[in-house]
Amino acid sequence: MAKPAALRQLLNIRVTMILRYLAKTFLANRMTLRDSPSFPAWNFGADGRNICESLAGWRLFPPRFATLLALMALSAMLMPPAQATEWNIDQLMRSLAQTKSGHAGFVEKKFITMLEKPLESSGRLRFIAPDTLEMHTLKPKTEVMLVQGDTLTIDHQEIHLQDHPELLAFIDSIRGTLTGNRQMLEQFFSLSLNGSADAWTLTMLPKQKRVADVIQQILVNGSDDTVTSIEIVKTNHDRSLITIVKLAAP
Repeated sequence: MAKPAALRQLLNIRVTMILRYLAKTFLANRMTLRDSPSFPAWNFGADGRNICESLAGWRLFPPRFATLLALMALSAMLMPPAQATEWNIDQLMRSLAQTKSGHAGFVEKKFITMLEKPLESSGRLRFIAPDTLEMHTLKPKTEVMLVQGDTLTIDHQEIHLQDHPELLAFIDSIRGTLTGNRQMLEQFFSLSLNGSADAWTLTMLPKQKRVADVIQQILVNGSDDTVTSIEIVKTNHDRSLITIVKLAAP
């Protein structure tokens, strides 16, 4: 059995052939619109039925012309709908950038090849555009990681991220996505997007060798302007999955 797309294409070809024949015949007819009396505005229904019903009662056009217009309406009905604007990275980043700050709960599971069960931690996440990120781990033990610009502070110990590009890449993959900062992401990663606006996956592949030696890829999943998970896959086959749930501002 022919597929719907093939049947539609076949019908379009046949309708086009008929239209060409009728158009040629109509042009040979001496009657033109200029010779016809004035006529009311056309009423085209969304499904094409109104035009066919209206043409059936018109006497100011010859039958061939009425048939021609009816088939033109049929042809329009058979044509596939116009393609929607393609969902792309620019649209995603603009959507994410609408949120200037936010609070979320997170659960992180670290899958380590040497361990039978993943290591799990959970807590709260706070971000403020353009480059502030705070991860407050509550379980299994309390720990606060604060990133502001190029400085990472963990329990009052400061680390300059420019000295640790692989760590900076990991952190920027999170804060760059949460704030819709494409420039931040593309410093370290090549980006590709799959899916649709309501269910998308942003894939990041490291550009720099030093980062690529540690991180194989990062997968960010989301819906509309909400990031739902971030998965970091390392070259040694360990991986970390961070699930994010939005919370109301405190």
